[in-house]
Amino acid sequence: MRWNKRNIFKKVYWILCEKTLGIFRVLPIQKNKIIFDNFGGRGYGCDPKYIAEELLRRKEKLDMVWLTNNPSDSFPKGIRTVKYGGIRAMYELATARVWVDNFKSGMKLRKRKSQYYIQTWHSSLGVKMNEADAENLTRSYVRKAKRDAAMTDLMYSNNAFRAEKYRHHYWYHGPVIRCGHPRNGILIQNSLQVEEKIRNYYGIEKEKKLLLYAPTFRQTLDTKENEHDIGRCLQALSERFGTTFVCLFRQHPNVDMTRDDVLAEDIIFAGDYPDMQELMAASDVLITDYSGCMFEFMLTGKPVFLFVQDLKSYMKKERKLYFTFEELPFPMAENDDMLCHNIRVFAQEDYQRACERFIKLVKIEEDGKGAEKLSDIILEKIHEK
Repeated sequence: MRWNKRNIFKKVYWILCEKTLGIFRVLPIQKNKIIFDNFGGRGYGCDPKYIAEELLRRKEKLDMVWLTNNPSDSFPKGIRTVKYGGIRAMYELATARVWVDNFKSGMKLRKRKSQYYIQTWHSSLGVKMNEADAENLTRSYVRKAKRDAAMTDLMYSNNAFRAEKYRHHYWYHGPVIRCGHPRNGILIQNSLQVEEKIRNYYGIEKEKKLLLYAPTFRQTLDTKENEHDIGRCLQALSERFGTTFVCLFRQHPNVDMTRDDVLAEDIIFAGDYPDMQELMAASDVLITDYSGCMFEFMLTGKPVFLFVQDLKSYMKKERKLYFTFEELPFPMAENDDMLCHNIRVFAQEDYQRACERFIKLVKIEEDGKGAEKLSDIILEKIHEK
């Protein structure tokens, strides 16, 4: 309820701002300005981060602005931070040549004709039905999504399945190009620097392997229905892979959870880490349920296990799914006993073949160079006369 009240207040505030501060729309657009947002001000991450970093490497004279709820957070040199939702944010949006966002926010001004908006979205391939395919969307969300789609100039996908969804199920009628997702580059490159960064951040010894447990968001959360014995799972992983594991517990960004909610010594709260991709790149195993992160972690070649204890109620109360679990290449369990069994009998070669079949099924083409391609497009727009 606090979250809803806060967002209602923000929406009313921005509507009033847009009406009273329309003068910003008559100010000249700064051709070298690019404005970025990640999940409505939630830090430095997702595709916008990796596009921004590629642009920084180009060493062009760019004014790069990041909208964030915490402007005091650390950002790379060359990126200005502006408080999300404030009057200054309105000014920056109104005068930027390019917008880059991964989230259909209702907190935007009306885009001007000479502005260019790339909607990166925040999953490359999802298992949950979403946007126009979902049955439980609120009217307010649909209005917001349609408004955002009407302003969007470009979307992209690394797979044929999601590209088709963008064209016909997202209220979007613009171009959809096929290219890699910028955030997936570090998953393909398998950077040891990222692993070292995560281990140093959480104080994890080198000899311990990392399990990333990342369940998705639920509108209706039944605590008993979703109880999970992570300790048993860690023991099964240790038996199968011959080394000690610790768990990085990463809940969905929409779940309000603090460090105090996770008390076990071998379970580390990772909900406040800004970049999910870095957590995946550093981890050795992923356990999730209905989250699209399963498909991105698959690119690493490392094991993905699905734990869907609430499958029947989720299908009834939350979302229907695009794929059956028989179509997915990941071992699926509906209880802890089955999950531990799947871990103990895991066969890497069989898993790899299943992943290759699925990649062909949905026509995934991921080269890890999405940031380069999208940066080329942005710079082309900036240099247009």
